Amino acid sequence: MKLIQSACIIVLLFLSSCSAPLYVAVPVDYTAKLNFRPDSTIIVLINQFDVTQAKVNNKKKLDVIKSGAAAAINYAGLELGSLPHVKVINLVDSLNLPVNTDSVKLIAAKNKANYVMALKGFSADIGLSEISNNTSYYNTNTTVNFVLYENNGIYYRKLDGKSVDPQSEQPYMGLIPTLLIHPTIKGNKQSIKTSAEHATENALQDYFPYTITHNRPLYNDAIFLPAIKEIQSGNLKKADSLLQPFLQDKNPQIASKAAYNLAVVYESEGDIDSALDLAQQSSDKYKNEFATLILADLKEE
Repeated sequence: MKLIQSACIIVLLFLSSCSAPLYVAVPVDYTAKLNFRPDSTIIVLINQFDVTQAKVNNKKKLDVIKSGAAAAINYAGLELGSLPHVKVINLVDSLNLPVNTDSVKLIAAKNKANYVMALKGFSADIGLSEISNNTSYYNTNTTVNFVLYENNGIYYRKLDGKSVDPQSEQPYMGLIPTLLIHPTIKGNKQSIKTSAEHATENALQDYFPYTITHNRPLYNDAIFLPAIKEIQSGNLKKADSLLQPFLQDKNPQIASKAAYNLAVVYESEGDIDSALDLAQQSSDKYKNEFATLILADLKEE
């Protein structure tokens, strides 16, 4: 009987040491990768996309392509105009979408602009994305191609974007009918315009701050539960004070786990340097996958 009891205790200890980790959401704010002038900036929008290049003979379909291209340019104006100290001058005739053939240098000079951004290309289609549970699913796919020039007319930067948006679904009628009978561009002007805006947002993403939320695992050994409770409640300073003593634990595995959990705390506070230091300590004290993964992310933050 004593042998059985001893065996049960060993099993329980093993299971407690291998308990599944808890997870905590850690939002990380990133600054924009690219910036315009620190003072006032004027950007002129023009169209250099020749709609005839789309080689579309159907008038309704051509009208939708034209509307999508115009929507991309207009949305670019709204997005860029929302940036601090940026003024946008939109020279595009959205109705007819003529190609502007004036020199970039001349356009910039006429409008006293710092940059000229031209739409160079636009494409859109609606395609089958998957077949599941007797249902056919379709996506709206768009791409935009902008070029941003300096006011001297010299090439500055390509800004390409794409978007894949769920469009519709319908009962699966077999492979051939599904491929032949499906939503068309000419009948879905609004979804093309919306997807064009999403593609434009993708093209301009480097000029805007953004947030990525990491789902971080936490070591939830019994000794760490009070600190984890504070992390989950958002009391990060209290969690910090509770974890600090375990950094000096004689058991390197305990010290490593505490260092990792503390790295998550510091990342949550936005203190990336301290998070990196603790994650490295965790890895040095006892090699573990959690520390390896967070180190890779922190070096990018």
